[in-house]
Amino acid sequence: MRDRYREYFENSGTSIDLVGPSLHLRYLRLDDAPRILELLRDPEVPRFFLWEPPGDLKEARRYVSGFQHEVYRQWAYHFAVVGRASEKLLGVANLYHIDPMAREAEIGLWLGRAYWGHGLQREVNRLLLEFGFRTLDLRRIVFQVAVENARAQAAFRKLGATESGRVQLFSRRQNRMVEHLVYGLKATEWLAAS
Repeated sequence: MRDRYREYFENSGTSIDLVGPSLHLRYLRLDDAPRILELLRDPEVPRFFLWEPPGDLKEARRYVSGFQHEVYRQWAYHFAVVGRASEKLLGVANLYHIDPMAREAEIGLWLGRAYWGHGLQREVNRLLLEFGFRTLDLRRIVFQVAVENARAQAAFRKLGATESGRVQLFSRRQNRMVEHLVYGLKATEWLAAS
């Protein structure tokens, strides 16, 4: 299957690669779909997702293609989280819901369970925050996390994010509203601390 978005990003010179000590973030490609499907088959990984994860390869390709389209339209930045040594896809990271007028965006992230507890979430978040604040000149980045997701809440607090409210989000998976905590981090706070 032809990956027209990959061709566009590579040929136009608009491809972005954010590099950290043990991983890098690159644009998602259609050939990532099988690995995404593999990682999401573990029921613990999508446990807090509001949407139904892809169930087969066709759905996984649609998932990637939808993200690629949002990047192409400059509505969001969706990245494959890739190990530097192995070049193996570890998860997906998003800087999305970008509001250019308010200069705000939201971070989303999931990793395969084998990669939990190794500091990778912190590294990914740091790369996204640096990109958002220094490159995109955002003023504020938020994280919305299910009230039951204590691991993610702790990770955001370690970054210096503070709870700024609560919101009810509709879960298509559960067909109900799910309460989320909203954490925020301002550029002035992040840049002063780094």
